[in-house]
Amino acid sequence: MAMNDKRVRCPRCDGAMVFERFQDMLTLFYAWRCVNCGEIVDPVVSKNREPAGGTKKKAVGE
Repeated sequence: MAMNDKRVRCPRCDGAMVFERFQDMLTLFYAWRCVNCGEIVDPVVSKNREPAGGTKKKAVGE
């Protein structure tokens, strides 16, 4: 099996990512894990890191 030229890189440290299975008491899910720093990225994490659609309100005094 040939390696894909486009490799997934870690958003935190730019290390290599591997696709792994994770499991807790109730759920089973798959996500990318960085072999260098341990960063885990799954669809929920990716969605939460997207910029908000609207503008954020600033706190008073900013």
